[in-house]
Amino acid sequence: MLEFLLLLEALMPAVRLVFVSAWLIGGSLTASAQVASFDCAKAATSTEVAICREPSLGAKDIKMAAYYQILVSVEPASSGMAYREFRDNQRDLQANWVTQARNACEGDVACLELAYDRRIAELTSTIAKSLGLTYGRMCDGG
Repeated sequence: MLEFLLLLEALMPAVRLVFVSAWLIGGSLTASAQVASFDCAKAATSTEVAICREPSLGAKDIKMAAYYQILVSVEPASSGMAYREFRDNQRDLQANWVTQARNACEGDVACLELAYDRRIAELTSTIAKSLGLTYGRMCDGG
């Protein structure tokens, strides 16, 4: 029980960040809210235009961006080169996803829906693994 409480205490900053992000992603969006993670007034490609025009894609774009920010922002229990390498790798994976998966859809809504669903699943899986490894070490004394 003590280990669980210590783990819960260690996770609180990350949990707060997740809840705030979920609140921002969830029902708090209004008509004047941002409809994508980028400025739709500057949408230059058919992919960006499709994301801005299709509400479900805009919501997925915001959700994906929030999960990505959580992943690269959560500080590990003990930082070091391995964490910087992890964060840099995540940035590379995100940039590759944008060019090779998202932009490859060229505005095809069904393709974009699938690309976002897959990326969100990858990010949430990585977050779950990373939070467990990062904050679990505090309970293990590592």
